[in-house]
Parts: sequence; C-alpha cells; structure tokens
Amino acid sequence: MATPLQMAIREEEEKLLACIHCGLCLPHCPTYSVLGDENDSPRGRLYLMRAVAEGRIEPNEAYARHVEACIVCRACETACPSGVRFGHIMGTARADLRRNAIDEMGWAARLVRWVALRFLLPNRWLLKPAVWPMWLARRLRPKKGWSPRLPGLIRQGLEMLPPPPPKRPSAASVPRTGERRVVQFLGCIMDELYRDVNEATTRILKANGCRVDIPAGQTCCGALHEHAGFLGMARQLARKNVDALEDGSDAPIIVNAAGCGALLREYGELLQDDPKYAERAARLSARVKDITQFLAEGQIVTGAPLRRRVTYDAPCHLYHAQREQTAPLKVLRAIPGLVLVPLRGSDRCCGSGGIYNFTHQEIAGDVLAEKLEAIRDAQAETVVTANPGCQMQLQAGVRIEGIPVNVAHVVELLDESYAAAGLYEPKRAAKR
Repeated sequence: MATPLQMAIREEEEKLLACIHCGLCLPHCPTYSVLGDENDSPRGRLYLMRAVAEGRIEPNEAYARHVEACIVCRACETACPSGVRFGHIMGTARADLRRNAIDEMGWAARLVRWVALRFLLPNRWLLKPAVWPMWLARRLRPKKGWSPRLPGLIRQGLEMLPPPPPKRPSAASVPRTGERRVVQFLGCIMDELYRDVNEATTRILKANGCRVDIPAGQTCCGALHEHAGFLGMARQLARKNVDALEDGSDAPIIVNAAGCGALLREYGELLQDDPKYAERAARLSARVKDITQFLAEGQIVTGAPLRRRVTYDAPCHLYHAQREQTAPLKVLRAIPGLVLVPLRGSDRCCGSGGIYNFTHQEIAGDVLAEKLEAIRDAQAETVVTANPGCQMQLQAGVRIEGIPVNVAHVVELLDESYAAAGLYEPKRAAKR
C-alpha cells in the first residue's frame, strides 16, 4: 500500500517533472536564507522527499531534521513557475515521519505537542483552563517587560501575549443594519486568547450590514495538526467542522485567522478520499473567506479618522496559501487619517509557523530578526497583521528588542475607527 508521501508525489508528478530546478524559490525560502544549506531549500527538500518515496534513501533522523526545519510558509509556491504544491507534499512527508515514529524532537517536546494537539486544542473545556494563566500573565506584565533573566523560551512565551483589550460594546449588543447572512468561524486559540478580535470581527460585520451566525459545535480547524503531520487528527477535526458549519446555504464563512482560513479552504482536498464528506467539504471550502477579503469585495463602511502611522506585515498563509495580497491593504486604506507606510519584505515569513518558533527557536529567531529590522526602518507606530501566530511572534520580537511599536490585527484598527465614530451605538446605527 502506498504511503501518504508516495501518493502526494504521484499527485504532483506532472508538476515535479516540469520543475527545471531554476532556483527561483531559494531566495524566498526563510530557512535557506538562514541556514544556507541546499537540503534546507524547497528544491533540496523535494529531492530528499522524492528519494524517500522512491526508496532510494531511508527516512532517518538526518532526513527528518531537514523536513522538520521547514516553516511551511509556502512562499516557494508563489515563486514556483511550475506550480508545485510544496505545502501539500510537506504535510504528507511529516505524516510519513509520524507513521515511522521518526521525530527529531526530544521526548518532553513531543509530549507537550501531543497533549496540545490531542487534548487541548480540540477540547474547549480543557483549553479554557489552560489559557487562564496566560490571561493572568498578560494583565500582570510589568511596564518594562518581563525580566531578561528568565529562560529565553519562557520570556518569549510571556512577551507573546497580547495586551489587555480596550473596552468595547459587546458584539451581541450591536444592532445589525442589514440582512446579508454570514457565518463566523471562531477557532480555538483565536477565541480563547484573542477573543477581543473575534468580537471586533462580529461588530464590524454587523456594522457592514450583515447578520452574523455563529454555529455551535465548531472546533479547532486542525491547521496545527496538519502542519505537524498528524493528518488523521486534522481530518477528524475537519469532519466536526463540516458538520457544524454546513447549513445548506451559500452564506460566506468568515475567518479572521490566516492559518485557519488556509486549511478550511483546503478541507475539500483534506477529505477527498472520504465518501461521506468529500463533496460536503469541497462545498464548504468554497464558502470560506478571510474577513479582509469579504470586506474588500464590497463598499467598506467609513468610520472615524485614526491619525496613525501604520505598516502591514502579510501572514504567509494569507499571502501565499490563500493568494490574498491586496484585501488587507484595501481595508486599512478605508480608515480615514491612517498613514500606511510600506514594510520591506512584508511578504516574507516572520518565523512563527504555528509552533515552529518554539520547536526551532534559534532558526525562527534569525528569521524574525530580518523582519524586526524592516519594522525599525518603517518607523511606524503600529504594525498590523491578520493571523494570531504572526501577531504573537511580532509582539514578542518588538518587546524583547525594545522597538516602540504596537502590534495589532487589521480588524482591531477598523473596530477602533468604528467605535470612535459611534457606529456601535443603537441610535447612531439607526440613522445611518
């Protein structure tokens, strides 16, 4: 029986044969830029994975190190003239490693990963108490930041936590001004650690004439599971979300986390071999839209001016995986008074990669260093992105390096503009 990696290689055979080894992907690969090893480039990893699939080399720890060192930012897919779906092959290569019990991580790290993926993320009743210490830490953070004497990984984790959110009206209290129905996907970490962003998303959708439905039963999207090669777990979660979100309509499913949106849009492929779910998952995937994409397709309601200098860092799984490159900028330009300054290398990875910044802290740190230098040069007051992992990575970086800049999600700025304009107040909303 063919392994997942062998099947993925066969599916991509025509594109792989079209590959001319041009190397256009190399300068776009963050790990190759840092490590300088051909085996840690997209074409080098493809060569290794193909050699394993064809039985020319045995999968071992040396092979696993090169496969696991990939951030899966998918920038190589944007650069590739042959259209090789590198992310799909990488996910199956890691699934092959899991099947063969080959793992470069130590036992403690593997245990933490297993507990997080198997128990915490899929189960809100377990995740909620696990996040409580993080809520406490974000409120207790000293003004000058956490002590540099703390172990590097612990300090990094603490500095990743977002600041306490500003007070806003409850999303439930905001009147809707139209009847266009949308479905909102909440996510797991997004809803527990960035619930204010989810609330802001709901308020913004209502202010833009939408009736927002939030179905019960939705769960973790499975992106981190797929990322790590636990495809069975990812498929289990995908089935639960199909059951929860499927409603027989074509109402857009709105997502505000780029990583979640990327996998939700690929549920059809993830479940293509499941006779019960294949067609349903494909229909569901076609309905998924990032919040910025959805807003940019229409006339964005104007809020109050924000006199602020802002720069935008594109999440890899929005820019490269979903190929949405302009919508966030259109949303930002719809905010009066905002001065939008370019960020050098805004399409390059920040090093987050799900939990990559914890499993490969040194490489992720080197990748982040380039991003932080660009943020310094931009001289903005706020750097915005559209994915919680990127937001946490950038948050930790600017705090530890002492860069005087705030980090926010795109919708947080639009939400602030709407709140200042009084668009969430019943009387003002009724007059519009």
